[in-house]
Amino acid sequence: MIVPMLKLTLLCRAADRASALAALRDLGVLHVTPSVAPSGANLDAARAKADLLKRVLEAIPSKTPEGAQQTATDPEKLAADLQALIDTRKTASDRIEALRAETARIAPFGTFDPASIPALAEKGITLKLYRAPLKATPDLPEGVCAEQLGVQKTDGYWALFASSDFTWTGAEEIRLPEHSLSEMEQTISTLTAQLADAEKRFAAAAADRPALEKLLAEAESAVKFEEVASGMGDAGVVNYVTGFIPARDLPRVETAAAENGWGLLSAEPGPEDDVPVLLKQPRWARPIQAVFDGINILPGYKEADVSVVFMLFFSLFFAMIIGDAGYGLIFLALTLLFAKKMPANARNLLLVTSSATIVWGLITGSVFGISQTWLADHGFARLWPAFLNPLKERAAQNIMGMCFLIGAIQITIGHVWNIIDLVKQKSTKALEQLGWVCTTWYMFFMADNMVIGGNMAKYIGSPAALKPFTGSPLDYVCLTGIVLIALFMMKPSEIKDGWFNLALLPLNIINNFTDVVSYVRLYAVGAAGFAVANAFNTMIFGGEVTLLSGLLGALFAFLAHTLNILLCVMGVLVHGIRLNTLEFSNHKGISWSGAPYRPFARPRETAVQG
Repeated sequence: MIVPMLKLTLLCRAADRASALAALRDLGVLHVTPSVAPSGANLDAARAKADLLKRVLEAIPSKTPEGAQQTATDPEKLAADLQALIDTRKTASDRIEALRAETARIAPFGTFDPASIPALAEKGITLKLYRAPLKATPDLPEGVCAEQLGVQKTDGYWALFASSDFTWTGAEEIRLPEHSLSEMEQTISTLTAQLADAEKRFAAAAADRPALEKLLAEAESAVKFEEVASGMGDAGVVNYVTGFIPARDLPRVETAAAENGWGLLSAEPGPEDDVPVLLKQPRWARPIQAVFDGINILPGYKEADVSVVFMLFFSLFFAMIIGDAGYGLIFLALTLLFAKKMPANARNLLLVTSSATIVWGLITGSVFGISQTWLADHGFARLWPAFLNPLKERAAQNIMGMCFLIGAIQITIGHVWNIIDLVKQKSTKALEQLGWVCTTWYMFFMADNMVIGGNMAKYIGSPAALKPFTGSPLDYVCLTGIVLIALFMMKPSEIKDGWFNLALLPLNIINNFTDVVSYVRLYAVGAAGFAVANAFNTMIFGGEVTLLSGLLGALFAFLAHTLNILLCVMGVLVHGIRLNTLEFSNHKGISWSGAPYRPFARPRETAVQG
């Protein structure tokens, strides 16, 4: 469920502003919405400190080298020292880059001392450096002496001398360097040593990472504090802060208000309010939050929490798209191996989806793409239900029909859910949703008839009542559904402004058919994964196997199946998530426009669980 929220305004004396915010932060329940744009010197300073600490932590290795020990240095001083070291490193790196570019520019002229050139000028001798093409070297100016100092590819590099100023037309003059090659190379060597020393100091500071991370958390908390403080409304002697709290937490805030002398104003959020979303999911469905967090989506506050449906169908989609019990076993083993390093929701989700994949792969005869005939000969056929037996003639049509059935069921869940909500509101639009249920099942039988020759209907005897486009009762059910949609999709008073929705109804009916058919992607992607795995196995192990070919084959099989697993995972990310967030969500009316509930709290309290 989506936790109900209240809009809250808290008032305090301007003189008590800091203490009120500190107490409010200790409560950790108010999602603050600024009354004015946060700004000010204190906020700028807090942000600058947090940015400095982020740069310092980015420069420090994430792993502590062996033997490194935490220093006794104060974290604040250590951070300042490391920031200075970062600046020094950047300056040295920029200087090295510039010097290398300069040496590359001057190297064709060879080694000489630029410090001697001013002495020549004092004696009235002008020296200039030029680059000129070898095949068409231009004539020298009159009274000018030249010395070729080097050749590089198609160009010659020259030093020209004269007793007066001159220009060598047709050649490119090269600016004189400030330092000799040897001096620049020595400087590069010195700066490189400085960089190496800096890296050693950064590595040594890795042992202090926990202290610096704690300091960063405090700095980010200070930034949030200053953002809230500078975003408060100012009414002279009274300041106020606004935001949203879970309705269940209002008594705690009222108690704190009585203790601290605050004024409170709470109300139900209005339609114009951008209310944050806090989900309270059943424990078994909570792992799906890993997907919500991973792709950064949440239902809107006025929408429904579809976590339960998402969890059930995503697990099934994952299993059907990966489709291979061997791959599922790999996922399960890796999840158990790295369980302690994974967030709880992600770990639990992978445990469920991996197990579902193993079950699906076993009952459909897909284990590392091994020939299903071989599997049958070795006892796996006992696990295959007749409906899904891969050696049966209608196995592919059965799974495609199952995909259409899954789509119709999930879409129907969305519309039935809407019917229940609308009946509670006593809205006649519930009849429109009933119309969509009718058309959805008509589309299921139409997809069954058009795509797989009525395969699913054959299991119930292919009754004439379920044949579309024949004047059957099924056609009348669809017609009834269309009439219900057209009559009750909007109130008569809304037709003037929303008439285009009626004009688009035929397209929406067609789209309902494409939504049901689109679930066949579950079969298509899963079948493609099996085909790729089986093809690799045939190519690698199709001939006579020797010790050498067996070892090479094992290596190639590992690489091939790794690639196939990655492709299957991409299929889950694209198709498994899409069917929930697009096809199903469009029918349920979920826009995924919600913003997460982020309470103003101390760092240890910012992770909110419904």
